[in-house]
Amino acid sequence: MRVVIVEDNAIYKEELINCLNQEAEAVDIVGITDNGAEGLAVIETVRPDVVFTDIRMPEMDGFEMIEAIRRKHIFCKFVVVSSCPEFVYAKRAMQLGVSDYLLNPVKLSEIRMVLRRLEEELRDRDRWVHLLNLEYVFLNAITGQIREDERMEVLIQERYGIRVHERIAVLGIGMGSNYDEYKDYVSRTLHELQEYNASFRVYPMELSGRHSFVALIYHMEDEKATYQYLEQNIIPVLGKEVRGRMVCSWGVSDGFRNMHETVQRLDRIAEWNLILEKGTLICEEKIRRIHLHPFKYPVELEKEAKEALDARDLQRFKETFTSYRAYCRGLPCTPQEAKEGCIRIALVLIQMATEVGAAEVQLKGQRFLRGISRANGWTDIEERVESFFEYLTEREGEGEKISLLIQKALEYIREYYDQGITLEEISGRLHVTEEYLSSQFRKETGKTFSEIIRTYRIENVKRLLTTTTYKLNQIAEMVGYADPKYMSRVFKEKTGILPLDYRKKNG
Repeated sequence: MRVVIVEDNAIYKEELINCLNQEAEAVDIVGITDNGAEGLAVIETVRPDVVFTDIRMPEMDGFEMIEAIRRKHIFCKFVVVSSCPEFVYAKRAMQLGVSDYLLNPVKLSEIRMVLRRLEEELRDRDRWVHLLNLEYVFLNAITGQIREDERMEVLIQERYGIRVHERIAVLGIGMGSNYDEYKDYVSRTLHELQEYNASFRVYPMELSGRHSFVALIYHMEDEKATYQYLEQNIIPVLGKEVRGRMVCSWGVSDGFRNMHETVQRLDRIAEWNLILEKGTLICEEKIRRIHLHPFKYPVELEKEAKEALDARDLQRFKETFTSYRAYCRGLPCTPQEAKEGCIRIALVLIQMATEVGAAEVQLKGQRFLRGISRANGWTDIEERVESFFEYLTEREGEGEKISLLIQKALEYIREYYDQGITLEEISGRLHVTEEYLSSQFRKETGKTFSEIIRTYRIENVKRLLTTTTYKLNQIAEMVGYADPKYMSRVFKEKTGILPLDYRKKNG
């Protein structure tokens, strides 16, 4: 057992050395110093197993030295040998995870008892030490796989100075498709964070599978001050450099055991990025302070989206979502309301998918809307819209050319299917007979006019069931059914299942 002694009183120091020398077979004294500052330097150099230290010393006291050693992640045990019997000192020693607290003058019997216990603890430590790096500990904590083991908790405290119930903040930084481009910059910024602020410790972790970072912040002197420092000094710096999606969220865990729940809460609150401005450090307290307003769906934006789609103008279509984003933030409304409105606008694209007609297109359309319902950033939504728009446009070009007559007829259906438009009305607008238009529908699309209308309605019912929380009467009105019971009957004929059962199965 390699030992360092840190004691400024010559008499007490000599007594301690004599006691330890009588245990020469078990003890090797590798350093002796007179104060905490010198002790810190020696400990950094020789890396002992055990440090015997006084409390009151010049330059740096014993507690300050222990804290400094913890911050440097030097794994050694501490025994306080002091002339201070006050409880406050013993309590502080326990908080720092020291192995024992002895009073001067020390007795040989006490030293022997401490050494025997330390020998056993060190043997036990050696069996765990290969697991005790912070990445292992924190990764298992945030994934909910941390083991409840008192020995491990003691070793974590000894090595890193982190108590099992210490409050640890979790800073989440979510990125999307720009992750690979900016990950090195974000990683470097988080690792450098420690150099600019000594009031907390930081351990950044890259979660590449989720295109995100998690920074675990511990030994915080002041939680509120830490949050403000990150929001005012770090998040804006990242926001200036990182283009596109960047969602920043904050939560605090009571130690390791509920860190997994804290990370899950961050995932839930991150969707408020849809309402709050980019660069906001989202936390539950900030969400509670938002004054929400009643949400009214902007029908005029849906009309603009339809016009953009008819013109096959992607940029104009994307601008619809930009306007909608400003509308949602201006209210503001809840993320769920914002998403449901997004989905209604996106359904315009789905109508185009119905026209293209292939089963794989329909399936891709479902995934597209499901992706929007799960998005937690406008960049995510816009990227999905652009991708699906381009996909549909390419699919259109691959198929047979549909006549201008049927294209115009499909435009009328897409525009008015939810208002009960009839074949007679469309044929009148296109100046052809109902019979001719009906035959051309069947010839060019493989479907009758009624089948196309029904397909539009049922497909939109499916998507509203799985991507929104609207009630059946609301959905029926939105897709052009006067009676929700009739809608349910048609839905079951088409799908073999009732609407609410479909929602339960696919929601």
